[in-house]
Amino acid sequence: MAQKDRLESIRNSIQLEKKLTVSQLSRDLGVTEETIRRDLEKLEQEGVLTRTHGGAVLNAQSVSENIDYLVRANHNRREKEIMGRLAVSVIPDRASICADASSTVMEAVRLLKGQPDITLLTNSVQIINELHQSAFTVVSTGGTVNKNTFSMQGKAVRKILTDYYVDIVLISCKALNLNGGIFDSNEEEGELKRLMVERGQKVILIADHSKFDRVAFIKVMDLDKLDVLVTDREPSPEWKALCQEKNIRLVVPNGSAE
Repeated sequence: MAQKDRLESIRNSIQLEKKLTVSQLSRDLGVTEETIRRDLEKLEQEGVLTRTHGGAVLNAQSVSENIDYLVRANHNRREKEIMGRLAVSVIPDRASICADASSTVMEAVRLLKGQPDITLLTNSVQIINELHQSAFTVVSTGGTVNKNTFSMQGKAVRKILTDYYVDIVLISCKALNLNGGIFDSNEEEGELKRLMVERGQKVILIADHSKFDRVAFIKVMDLDKLDVLVTDREPSPEWKALCQEKNIRLVVPNGSAE
């Protein structure tokens, strides 16, 4: 089995089992324990897991978790403001937008506040509260409010998302990986983002530099579904090459790298 396939298998297994042993992985994947140790070392560098004596455990940062919205909103605030301005710069006038409930997307939406010709569909309680007196046309998905994430979730949200089609889908994520795709830490939010992406003509992902080369609990989608990637600093040559290969517009401070 090629290393790429082994790493993907280990990623999937550690997410499910939370704890793995070198001996069991060696038997399951048909390679030596030394090979498995090298694979675990690589995945530890990616932030997927933490090596232990005889095995590895799922990295705490990769575990599904609900972090209070207000805590997330204040984390990396400067970077979010920078990315918000960059995202707004690539959103056309008179656009219809579907926005997720992330604090990062909230910053971009706030900068669009004065435009009267925007129609916005969202499951974010905070965005609706922020824009209730704006010039926007705001459409709420309805649903059950998650008090930790300030988002509306559940069957009602999934139903209404199928009734709309928008110009722009504006989302963030918890992690993105060159081989694995785009990830979130909350299963329900991940599913809703996946549905949003299906309803849009163009997908814009906003993700700061700390999200790159990591994984989180649930995979949202593959990278080739992206049209625009907005981040706060120029990524590695590998990421730039991938964006060029997949025709993803890369937007960074001081210009766009395409």
